[in-house]
Amino acid sequence: MKLIQRTRLTQLTGLAKVSRLSLHSRCRTWLFLSLLAPISLLPFSAQSSILISASLLSESVFTPVSDSEKQQITVQDKTVDVLVKPWQGKKQRGAVVVVGPTDTQASGRGFTRYLRQEIPAMGWASISLKPTEGLYRPNFATSVDQVTKAGEKQIALDPHQVTPKYSSSQLLELRNFQQNVMNECLAQLDDIGAQFPGKRILIVTDDSAGMVVNLLHQDKLAKPDLLVVINPYREFEQLIDEQSRDLSIAMQLKELDIPVLDLQSANANQVSISEAKDRKQQNEIKSSQLYRQYIMQLDLNNLGGWEEAMEYIEGFARKIVGR
Repeated sequence: MKLIQRTRLTQLTGLAKVSRLSLHSRCRTWLFLSLLAPISLLPFSAQSSILISASLLSESVFTPVSDSEKQQITVQDKTVDVLVKPWQGKKQRGAVVVVGPTDTQASGRGFTRYLRQEIPAMGWASISLKPTEGLYRPNFATSVDQVTKAGEKQIALDPHQVTPKYSSSQLLELRNFQQNVMNECLAQLDDIGAQFPGKRILIVTDDSAGMVVNLLHQDKLAKPDLLVVINPYREFEQLIDEQSRDLSIAMQLKELDIPVLDLQSANANQVSISEAKDRKQQNEIKSSQLYRQYIMQLDLNNLGGWEEAMEYIEGFARKIVGR
C-alpha cells in the first residue's frame, strides 16, 4: 500500500512540473491537483473511481467556450452575452435557461458552469445568460440617481471602499431597474429557444434566483415548465420599509403554481441558508410533484455534490416531460 501511495504521489508531483505552460494552464493544473491530493490516502480501488470523476469534473469546469456557442442580444442599447449549447443524442426534450449569480459571466462558474456543459447530454439544449449586474456591489454600472439611464454614469469608488448604503426608496428603485433588465433579457431568449421545441426549464442561482422568483410571482415572466432555484436570496431586504417589501421568497414560491426544485448548498450565502427551513415549511402543503427541497454540498471540495444535484434535476425534469 505504501508503495502504491508513493507511486501515486510521484505521478502527481510529475504532473505539477508545468513551468512552460501558460498561466491559465498552470492554474488549471494546480486546482485539479489540489482536488486530487487527498486521494492518495485512499484504497487503490477508491482512488480509481474518484480519479475518473475528478477528470470529468475538470473537463466540465475548464472546457473553453467554442465560438459556435456564442450569441448576443441587445438590452437597453447594450450587448448581453448568451451561450447556446444544443442538445446531444437522440433525445430532444426542450431547452434549459441557466442564470448564474450576478457577479458571473454567461459561461458561469462552478456548478452553473458544470450545468451548462452537462445538460445537453440529457436531451436539453442549454441557454446561458450573462446575469444582470449585482445590485449591491461597488462596480454597479449605474448611479442611484441615474437608474433610468443605464450606463451613462459610473459610481466612482476605490476598490477598498465600503459599498454605499442605500435608503429604502433608493433600494427599491435600483431593484426595480435591475429586475426590469433581467426581465428584458429573459424575454429576448424566446427566439433563441424556438430552435429547440419542447419543455422549458429555468435554473436560477443566488441573488439572480431572488429576482426571478419575484418576477414570476408578479406574472412578469412566462412560466417555465420547471423552476430550479439554487441558494436563492435577496440581500439587504431588511433595509426596505416593511410596507414596501415584497413577500418573502418562501411565500412567493408557495403561491407559484409551477413545479419547483429547491437546491440548497450548505456553503451558500448565509441569507439563503437561514431561509431554507422556512421555504420548505411554507411549501410542505404542496405535493412532491410541485415542490421538493434538497440540502447538499455544491462546492469544489465535494466532487459528488454536483452529480447528485444533476440527478435531482434530471429526475424532476423527466416527470414534467412524461418520459
